[in-house]
Amino acid sequence: MPVFSETQVEELYFDVIGGFPPAKILKELKEYRGEERICVACTQIDTSNLFKDNPYANLSRRELKNILDEWIDFLRTNTKALKALHFNSRVPQALFDAACRQENLVELRFKWGAYPDLSALENLRKLQFLYLGPGAGVADITTLGKLKSLVVLEMTGFKKIEDYSPLITLDNLEQLVISGGTLQYTPLKDLEFLREMPNLRSIALGGISYRRKYSPREIADLRAALPNLHDINNCLHRR
Repeated sequence: MPVFSETQVEELYFDVIGGFPPAKILKELKEYRGEERICVACTQIDTSNLFKDNPYANLSRRELKNILDEWIDFLRTNTKALKALHFNSRVPQALFDAACRQENLVELRFKWGAYPDLSALENLRKLQFLYLGPGAGVADITTLGKLKSLVVLEMTGFKKIEDYSPLITLDNLEQLVISGGTLQYTPLKDLEFLREMPNLRSIALGGISYRRKYSPREIADLRAALPNLHDINNCLHRR
């Protein structure tokens, strides 16, 4: 049974930067109050003293590392704490892997980071909504094809990935977004994998360079094979 309403099909699920509620972003673990939905920015913390009220002014590298380590330890050990988790700053691999220990997660968003290995995502059997920000180091997306509960998948800046056929096993996926990121292009071998995803209802492809050149007739044929698909930015009309 579809999750998206007809209105939602025409919009990007992750169009707005996270925060539960909006603008509530946690830096230190001590700010956490037991919520099930949180947005965390525990790296890239501003330590300048340009503003008098900056509570993080002049923190040492060790202190900054302690902030990160506390979150990693919490996520690893309190595995049933969260249902929705957004990261609003750079995510290293250790933090990525720790987040994937949250077995009740339904929604997960990584704004960006250095996480070349996606294999820890396989632990998230309940995950429905996933945003993977710039993943230039990722060379294998096989794990994504194992996330059978996914309804929304958005991927940005996966420069090493040209073949998205591992996604065809995602029978519940309703929205797929693949983009190159800011002022960047991501190579895409072809669009043929879409023919194997008849349950897709919404797609957006931006900042993409296509290896295969499609004629207008070929694009029309592909579009006819996907009658229920809403093309958010007319990406299937390109040559």
